[in-house]
Amino acid sequence: MKASVWKQFVARLQGSTVHHDVVRYGPDVEAVAAFEHDLAHRPDADLRHSADDLRRRARSGAPLGSLRHECFALVREAARRTLGQRPFDEQVMAALALDDGSVVEMQTGEGKTLAAVLPAALNALADRGVHVLTFNDYLADRDAAWMGPAYRILGLTVSAVQQGMTPEQRHAAYRADVTYVTAREAGFDHLRDLLATDPGGVVHRPFHFALVDEADSLMIDEARVPLVIAGHVDRETSRAPRLAAIVASLAPGLHFDTDEYARDVELTDAGIAQVERHLECGDLHAADNLSLLTEVNCALHARVLLRRDIDYIVRDGRIQIVDEFTGRVMRDRHWPDGLQAALESKEGLDRRPDGRILGSMTLQSLLRGYPKLSGMTGTASEAAEELHRFYGLHVVVVPTHRPVARVDRSDVVFTHRQVKERAIVEEIRRAHGSGRPVLAGTATIAESEQLAARLRDAGIACAVLNAKNDAEEAVIVARAGAPGAVTISTNMAGRGTDIRLGGEREEERERVASLGGLYVIGTSRHESRRVDRQLRGRAGRQGDPGESRFFVSLEDDLPVRYGIRGLLPARCFERSEAAVDNPVVLREVARAQRIVEGQNFEIRRTLARYSAVLEQQHRLFLDRRGALLSGELAPDVWQQAPQRRAALEAVAGEEAVVAAERSVTLRCLDRAWRDHLARCADLREGIHLVRLGGRDPLTAYTSGAIQSFSRIDDEVDAAVLEALENVRADGPTLDLSDAGPKAPSSTWTYLVNDDPFERRFGTMLTGPGGVTVAMYSAAVLTPLLLSWGLIERLFGRGSRHRRLPRRDVH
Repeated sequence: MKASVWKQFVARLQGSTVHHDVVRYGPDVEAVAAFEHDLAHRPDADLRHSADDLRRRARSGAPLGSLRHECFALVREAARRTLGQRPFDEQVMAALALDDGSVVEMQTGEGKTLAAVLPAALNALADRGVHVLTFNDYLADRDAAWMGPAYRILGLTVSAVQQGMTPEQRHAAYRADVTYVTAREAGFDHLRDLLATDPGGVVHRPFHFALVDEADSLMIDEARVPLVIAGHVDRETSRAPRLAAIVASLAPGLHFDTDEYARDVELTDAGIAQVERHLECGDLHAADNLSLLTEVNCALHARVLLRRDIDYIVRDGRIQIVDEFTGRVMRDRHWPDGLQAALESKEGLDRRPDGRILGSMTLQSLLRGYPKLSGMTGTASEAAEELHRFYGLHVVVVPTHRPVARVDRSDVVFTHRQVKERAIVEEIRRAHGSGRPVLAGTATIAESEQLAARLRDAGIACAVLNAKNDAEEAVIVARAGAPGAVTISTNMAGRGTDIRLGGEREEERERVASLGGLYVIGTSRHESRRVDRQLRGRAGRQGDPGESRFFVSLEDDLPVRYGIRGLLPARCFERSEAAVDNPVVLREVARAQRIVEGQNFEIRRTLARYSAVLEQQHRLFLDRRGALLSGELAPDVWQQAPQRRAALEAVAGEEAVVAAERSVTLRCLDRAWRDHLARCADLREGIHLVRLGGRDPLTAYTSGAIQSFSRIDDEVDAAVLEALENVRADGPTLDLSDAGPKAPSSTWTYLVNDDPFERRFGTMLTGPGGVTVAMYSAAVLTPLLLSWGLIERLFGRGSRHRRLPRRDVH
C-alpha cells in the first residue's frame, strides 16, 4: 500500500472528514460518458427534448439520483456546444460530490464554476429552485451570464440577483430554475420575507438546494456574522463626540493599559478618575452609570484597538470595514451601534442613522435552512472539522486535471522586520529584472502601500490592489500575469478570478511560462493557513508553471502575538542581515498557525452555542408567524371582546374582521420579537459580568433568553386586544392606521461585525472553567431549559394557547 494511501486510510479510521479517494466516482463518470457518446451528433432540439423528458420524470416522482448520469451527459454536451468547454472527468467527479452534499476542494483554475452547472441543472429539474451562492455581486452576475447558455439550451432558466433590485425583480429572479445570488442578498431577502404581512410580499420560494461558492469563506469565516434588517428610530443626543475627545486626552501607560496583540485595553485607576472628572458623573462603575461606562469603553476601543487602513478605511465620508481574510471592503457592514458611533466620532464623521433591529440571523442559520447543501472552494481541508460539526458536510478533495507544476519554496525567516522588508524588495527586483511577473500578497492595506512606496523608491513600477481601489480589481488582476508586471495586493487577490500567464496578451503566455510563470511572494504568514493557501494558489493554475514563497520575520504579528519568541533560543534573535537557518523556527511558526486556528474554532463554537437557543426560538416564532400569514392558523384574540368584534362584523363582515386581526397580530408578533432580540442583546452585552460571580455565562444567558421568550405570547395577546379598541369602521372597510404598532418609516440592511475583538470576547463568554466547561453546560442545559420554556408556553397558560403546527423555516 502506498504511503499516501496508507496515511488516508489511517486518517479515516481516526474519524477524518476529508476524503481524498475519488475512485468510487469512476463508474459514475463512465456511465456519464456512455450517455454522452450518442449526443454529439444530435441537433439542439433533441437535447432540449431529452431535458424536458428528464423534467417530466422528476415531476412524476423519479428520484433525482436515477436521472443523474443522463442529466450530467446532457449538460456536458450543452457546455461543449454553447461555451466551448467540455467538463473534464475531474469536474464531473466534483459535480457528483456536490450532488452528494459534500464540500469539494478544487485547486484554483480547475473550473469550479463549470463543475457547479451539472448538479445545479440536475436539482433544478425538480422545479423547486436552486441557489448558487457567490461571494459578491460581480461573481453572481458574471457566472449567471457566463454559464447561462448551457442552461438555456436545455430549457432551464437562469438569473442573477443584484443589490438595488426592486422586490418585483427579485421575485422574478427567484422564480428561475437556477439563481446566482450572494449569500448576503439571499439572507436579506429571507429576512424581509419574514416581515411580510401579505403572502404576495414574499420573494423567495421554499428553500431547496444551495451550492456555496468560496465555501470556506462563507460557511466558516462569515458564518457567525449576523445579517440585520433595521428600521428607523428617533435618535437621542449622542455622547460619542464628547467621549471621543475625552479618551483622546488619555495617555497610554498612565490612563489605560493595552496589550496590542491580545487586542484588549482597559482604563487604569488614574484613567477612571480622569474620566470621572471630565464627565462629573460620580462613580463610573455605579449601576446607574452602566450605559455611560459602556460608551466610554467603546470610545477607548475605537481609539486604541481599531486601526485606520488596517481594520477599516474612511471613504466617501463613511467608515468601511475591511475583511481580514479577503482584504475587501465589506459593504454594508456595521459594528454594533455603540462602537460604530464611537468610531465615527473618532474620525470626525457625521453619524449614520440609528436603527431598531427588526430581524437578524447568521449566515450559518440561513445555510442550515436549506434541505440540501453543498459547497466548493480551493481550501477546504483545513476547515473540514468545522464544516462537519456545523453543517454535517464532508470534504472531498478532487485531483487536478493536470499535475501541479508550481514550486512551493520553504519560508525565508529573518530576525527583524526591516531586514525582511529589504529582502522582499531585493527578491522582487531580481524576479522583475528577468521579466517574470510577481504578485506580492500583504496582510493589510497599510503594508501594501508601504511596500509599493519602497519598490517605487527602488525604481520598480507596480500596481496596488487593496480595499481603497477595489473597483479596479478586474483590470489589475487581468494584467498581473503580464511579463515584468509587479502587483501588490492584500488578501483580496483572485477571489473568483484567475491570473493568466501573459496577462491580456495570449501571445505572451509562452514567454512568461519559460521564465517560470507567476512568482507569488507572501510578506508574512496569516493566522489562517487557508488564506496562505489561497495566495499560493494564484500561481500554477491548470498545470502552469509557478512559484511561491513566504518571507517571515520574528517581529511579525503572528510570532509576537502568540509567544513564539519565548519558545526559541536567544541566539535566534541576534540581529543579522542573513536569514535564520533553523528548522525549529519554521516548525514553531506553523505550530502557531495551528494554535490560532484552534482558538478561533473554539470561539466560533462558543458563539454558536450562544446563538443556538435564539435560533431554536426563531424557528418556533416562524412556525406561528408562517401559519398566521398563510391562513393555516386563525387569529382568535379578539374573541375575548365579543361585543366589540360583533359590532365590527356587522359593518364590514366576518372576513374583513379576521383579515384585520391577522394583520394586527402579525405586526404585534414582529414587535414582540424585536423586543425579545433587544432584551437578548442587552443580556449578552453584560453577560461577562456573570463570570465575576463565579457563574457560567452561557447557562445564565440561555436561561435569560428562555425567560424572555416565554413573555412573547402574553405581550402579543395584550397588544392585539388593545388594538381592537382603536379599529375604526369606514364604511365596508376597517381602518387600522391607529391599531397596533406601525411599521418603521424606513428600513435598511447591514451586517454586524459582532466580535471585533475576537479573543477578548471569546474569553468573556466562556465560563469559569474555560471554553470546555461552557460548551458542556450548554449542551446539557440548553435542551432542558428550552423544553421547560416551551412546555410552559404551550400548555401552562390556558386552552386558548394552541400547539402550533410544525413548518419548515423558509
